[in-house]
Amino acid sequence: MPGTGAGPARTGMTETAAGMRCYAVRRVNPFEGVLEVIALPRARAYSPNGTVWQVQVLAARPDHTWRSGSNAPLVEQFFGFGLWDADAGLHRIPANPVMDIGAMQAAADALVTVLEQAVAGIPFPLTDNLECWSVDDRGFPIALLATSDDPDRIDDIRVTHWMATHSADHGFFAPSLAERGAAPAGSGDGTRRHAEQLEQRVRAAEATRAWYRRLTDGSGQRLRPDGHDDVLPLSVFPTLGLRSAWPDEPTNALVRDYLEWSAPRLLTLQHLPLGDRERLEQVACRQAVELANWRRLYPAVVDARRVEAACVEARLRSAR
Repeated sequence: MPGTGAGPARTGMTETAAGMRCYAVRRVNPFEGVLEVIALPRARAYSPNGTVWQVQVLAARPDHTWRSGSNAPLVEQFFGFGLWDADAGLHRIPANPVMDIGAMQAAADALVTVLEQAVAGIPFPLTDNLECWSVDDRGFPIALLATSDDPDRIDDIRVTHWMATHSADHGFFAPSLAERGAAPAGSGDGTRRHAEQLEQRVRAAEATRAWYRRLTDGSGQRLRPDGHDDVLPLSVFPTLGLRSAWPDEPTNALVRDYLEWSAPRLLTLQHLPLGDRERLEQVACRQAVELANWRRLYPAVVDARRVEAACVEARLRSAR
């Protein structure tokens, strides 16, 4: 599952008596919001928007089924089985006919019977309380690079330099750069120069990288191989996953442009201070379509009337 934002994950997953687990993880580097997950022992569904859910089922690998007469050990993994939403139900995608389709369908059916009720509980609590940060020469976090909910897997996570957007995403435009005539956005020549300008400044400030376990009070306990457990207070971790205070005003302005552009997605974060959420709402409402796409995953809304007006605007635009 993608690990995957900012803001500490301070609560555990919701688990029912039937073994169903409902939880969420952040999608980071670049930040793409929060992934909602509903899992049974043999099937799971996940969604980046809370509306359309990718259904996967646990099944024997096709090579094992093909060699079912052998003594090879059973190897199971999750396979994509279909898409589900509350209006259309489950839409299956083709599966390898060698696989046990009957067992896969039974697992998917068991999940579908609980999906509609479970979806009503989104957004689910975040569980990815392990965070890898880009750290400056003072030992303070700069930018969030990766998250996980499994300490045994963090050594297997490939941590890359911080990214403002995906390499194919040319959508970030920084008014502060345009005003100074620096680094044209390049939307016509297929470049992402504004994003690259920001990435270069963030990477230049990095001295090292470090994993932290975020504790219930928001502080972060550094995970060290030597067993030392240095703890940083909540106040030094950037709330939005990227440091907002920089030594020079051009970088401050560029970061501010980026966070405002990211506002509809950043509002999916949990445990945001009220002031941060209110400021993000104000700028996110200027991006009505984007806000409407993410609205279902917002854990709180400060000004419901303003947000609803933006959603109405988005519906009107989509109807044209």
